[in-house]
This record gives sequence, structure tokens and C-alpha cells, in this order.
Amino acid sequence: MGVLLDLAIAAPVIGAAAGVVVPEWAERAMRLAALGAAAFWFALLVDGSVVSVSHLHSAPLVAATACGAALLVATVDDATVARPVWAGVALAAASVAVAAGRTATDGMGAVAALAVAVATASLAGRPSVRVWVPAAIGLAVAAVGIIALRSATNSWQLPLADVAGSHRGDALAVVAGAALLVLAGSHRARAPSAVLVPAGAFLATQAAPMVHRADGLAPAAIVLAGAAAVAAVGAWARPRVLHHPTAALALLAFAALVAPGATRAPALLLAAAATLACALELPATAALGVPGGGALAVALAARGGATPFVVGALAGVVALALAAAARGERPVPRPAMWSAPALVLGAWLLVAPGTWGWVGPVSLRSYDVGAARALAGAALCIVTLVLLGREPGGWYARAFPPDSPGEDVVRH
Repeated sequence: MGVLLDLAIAAPVIGAAAGVVVPEWAERAMRLAALGAAAFWFALLVDGSVVSVSHLHSAPLVAATACGAALLVATVDDATVARPVWAGVALAAASVAVAAGRTATDGMGAVAALAVAVATASLAGRPSVRVWVPAAIGLAVAAVGIIALRSATNSWQLPLADVAGSHRGDALAVVAGAALLVLAGSHRARAPSAVLVPAGAFLATQAAPMVHRADGLAPAAIVLAGAAAVAAVGAWARPRVLHHPTAALALLAFAALVAPGATRAPALLLAAAATLACALELPATAALGVPGGGALAVALAARGGATPFVVGALAGVVALALAAAARGERPVPRPAMWSAPALVLGAWLLVAPGTWGWVGPVSLRSYDVGAARALAGAALCIVTLVLLGREPGGWYARAFPPDSPGEDVVRH
């Protein structure tokens, strides 16, 4: 498995080198290399073991995050990428950021690699103040939190093995910086800067246990859920400044990470939905958040109390606003073939989220059964409609030809 980790990191670099040697093939090399990296990371995810190579490692969460980042680069819009070579370098840097550390995440190594990812993603596309300014501020805030943790614990590791210490404020700074990174990556779907969405979500996920502790952090959960609601309602604004499904689902995932109760698994499902939504840019991508939202509702209801009620109400606002905005969207062109892997994963997330074992235990068995039955019923309806709409053919048409207009006149 160490070879797979090496190949997953090296694939985008090889693609970038091929683009330098043969510039006219740079874009295709970038996409093929990203799909190759996604395949290697997916294989590591399926294996599920912890793999270490030098100062890099792979665990299920690492592999899932890097796979999502690779799919985002493979599906970038032609109009958003000006220098495909730098997009490959940005993917390599983001992969190193989430894999930094021998067996656990190296916080400062992740921040340093993400700084490279921000710079190269800006070079790959058309630099925008709305991308690099929040990304730079987010990295600075996260770095301050990680340095403070290092000063207090003499460790760069995220999360700390002992989460009971008084490090909640420092870890909250890391989560806040990660939120700004996600907002920077949500500037536009299918853009090179979109690699910051899964990377920022990963950084927040690693720091969240120190914020959550045993009972969550109510103020942070409410603020983040409120920000998610604002991002969702902002989908009605013109002109748009964000890809709102991505931003709203990611911020709701951050709120779930620090909310009271067993909300980590729903948060990871929501973060996965945000990543896939950013890769597809379809009006219905907000529906990818249904499994995570349902699991979050179950977890909050099980916990009970004022804070879970407020977070749940804000999550409902997010769902309604995104659904209403999706209904008013104009039709979009047919997705490119490069989007096929993301479409397959999106369908898998909607139909069987309970099989996503890397997110942890989640109460979605009834959802999985219902979704499977709904899928079977929809498939049966589609097959029936297709058969009813077919022209008669084969032996049936030869044995019982349809009446001609002349025969009908003679008969009557």
C-alpha cells in the first residue's frame, strides 16, 4: 500500500510535468493525472488501513479527502483554468497537506502545504481577491492556533491525543481558519481553487475534537449554523459571490463538528456532499446533503436541549433555501465525461450513505432501506415507460402488423 500512496502523491506531479513537456496536452494530462490520483486514493480508502511513507501517511479520512480533491481538479471548467500545469501542482500540494505526518496529521506541515496550494491554485486560474484574501487570512488564523497548541503541548499533532486540556480556544482558531479556506474555495464551482474545500474541511475535522470535547461548544455551533443559513439564503442574491450549495453544506458540516451530541459522522457526510456539489455544479446538487442532514437531525434529536434545537432549525433553513434556489435554476448543459466518477459517488451517497464506513457510525439504516426501495421502484417505472414507448419490432411486429389506413377504410 505504500506504493499506492507514492503514486497518489506523484500522479498530479507527473501530469504537470507532462503538461510542461507537451503544452498542447496540458489540460488533458492534468485531468488524467487527477483521475489517476483519485483512483489510487480510492484504493487506499477501500483498504482502510494506516499507511506511512516517510513523513506522509494515509488513513481513511485522509484518503477520502484527497480523493475528493482529485475529483475536483479532474472536473474543472475549461473557462476557469488558464494554466493547467499549476492546477496539478495545487492538487499535489493539497494532497501533501492532508497526508502530512508519519501516523497523524502534522498541523504546521498541513498549513504550509495548503499555503502552496492556495498560491498555485491562484496561478492556475484567474486570480481573484475573493479567493486569495480569505484564504490567506484563514491560513494565518489557523497557523496562529496551531502554534499556540505547539507552545502549550510541545506537539504539532492534530488532534491531540489528550483533548481534555484547556486548548479549546486554540483549536477553535484552527476551525475558524478552515472555514475561511472553504469560503475561498467556494468562490466558484469547478475552479482550481475548489481543492481548498475538502482540504479546509479536513483541517477543521482534525481540530474539532479539541473544540467539541464531551458536550460540544454551543456558541460556535450556532454561529457556524447561522453562517450556513446565510450562505444558503444568499443563493437568491444577484450577482452571486459563492457557489452557495458548497458553502452552505460545508459550513453546516463545521457546525455539526462542534455541536452537542454524536454529530461527527453526519458532519463528514455533509462535507462529502459539499465536495461533490462543488465538482458537479448542477442545480440539484444540494440534494446531496439529504443523508448528512437526516443523520444530523437524528443525532440532534437524540441529544436534545436548546442548542441542538437551534442548530436543527438553522439546518432546516439551509435545506429549504437550497431547495427553493435549486428549483429556480436554469437548465445546465450535460455534464462532461470527466464528471462521471463524481456523479457515481454522488448517486452512491444519496442511495447508500450507510455504507460509507469511513465516516464512522451513523443511524441511517432505515434511510438506506428506503432509498434502495425507491431506487428499485424508479428503475422499474423507467423500464416500463421505455418499453411502452418503443415501436413494435421483432417477431411480434411480423406476426401482427399494424393495420394500414387502407385496410381500415375497407373494413368500415
